[in-house]
Amino acid sequence: MSRVRDDRFNQFIDDSRWLHKNYNELIKEFDLEYVAIKNHIVVAHSKEMNDFERELKQLNIDRLDVVVEFIRDKRNEV
Repeated sequence: MSRVRDDRFNQFIDDSRWLHKNYNELIKEFDLEYVAIKNHIVVAHSKEMNDFERELKQLNIDRLDVVVEFIRDKRNEV
């Protein structure tokens, strides 16, 4: 595996851990939204997938370089 792929994978793992560690805080601001996280920062978010994809494109963000998650407060589910 190349160094770039290793770095990308390691960053993905790190950001995934950060997302799950901070999920409750993210719910407060981004409940029912798609978020993209890179380097522990929400770099894009939207309630609609089409708008979210458009924002990523406008920001020139490759989906392979971010962690994407739909944030929702699971405590309110039946």
